[in-house]
Amino acid sequence: MQLQVLDLASNNLLGETPDCWNIWPYLVDLSLQSNNFVGNLPPSMGSLVVLDSLSIRNNSLSGTFPTFLKKTKALILLDLGENKFSGTIPAWVGEHLVDMHVLILRSNRFLGHIPNKICDMSYLHLLDLAKNKLTGKIPTCFSSLKAMTQMNKSTIPFIYFYATRYASENEYDSSYNSVSVLLWLKERRDEYRNILGFVTNIDLSNNKLVGEIPKKITDLDGLTFLNLSHNHLVGHIPQSIGNMGSLLSIDFSRNQIFGEIPATISNLSFLSMLDLSYNHLEGKIPSGTQLQTFNVTNFIGNNLCGPPLPINYNPNEKIDNFDHNGRGSDRHEVN
Repeated sequence: MQLQVLDLASNNLLGETPDCWNIWPYLVDLSLQSNNFVGNLPPSMGSLVVLDSLSIRNNSLSGTFPTFLKKTKALILLDLGENKFSGTIPAWVGEHLVDMHVLILRSNRFLGHIPNKICDMSYLHLLDLAKNKLTGKIPTCFSSLKAMTQMNKSTIPFIYFYATRYASENEYDSSYNSVSVLLWLKERRDEYRNILGFVTNIDLSNNKLVGEIPKKITDLDGLTFLNLSHNHLVGHIPQSIGNMGSLLSIDFSRNQIFGEIPATISNLSFLSMLDLSYNHLEGKIPSGTQLQTFNVTNFIGNNLCGPPLPINYNPNEKIDNFDHNGRGSDRHEVN
């Protein structure tokens, strides 16, 4: 039986990645994450044409976006996060990797615009481009990411599809699975495995994005996590944000968003984290069961008033004693 799974994660491997991948052309799942690899990925990785999952996060790898991935037509999960990759995100990503479910490029040195072709990835339900140097506007075509809508949200975890995909075709051992992803919430990371298919996430935080929050992004009513913080976004929060009924977490902090907080945000009954701090928002915080339970620190740095902010709140006032989950200390975190 040909080698299909190779998991070398979380060791102390160092140096350049070996250039001998042509001896394992049937690899389906490759994980080199959390080691100390450096340099560019070797040319022989171009022989890995049947890869389903490639995770090389948390190394010191460099170079541009790996071009050998053009050949991997069946790639479902790609995690290049926490490395030193640079250059632009090529448009062919959306053209060649059409079956992609999970795309993680966070904490690299990618620059330029987010290519519109990413919107062609209709199965994509986890997109993490945080902590790069991306510029330009958020693509309005994100509404085409149909896997992030309620009507197309899978009722069977993606982890099941991945584990069994090769069970019938290639006698792949479905009892083995090394797929996991990390989601970052307020600098805390959580690992997701068995419920990965139910997690829908867009994280574009800590870039240099400009323009307004696209109204069409609110069509993604199956999205659970949305983080656009630490950019240069302007304009209003879309009035239709109340349609995103699956949201558990919103972070729009440290932008230049202005106007009032839409009253429709009170419709988000599952919301367990909200951070709108350090923008140019004004007016009264809408009343709602959820909003008044969030910590005051998630609203500071604006010209807002009303609960949970104290009476006669000074926008320049420093407020201490808060937790980093976005809730007051008297609320339990939603699991």
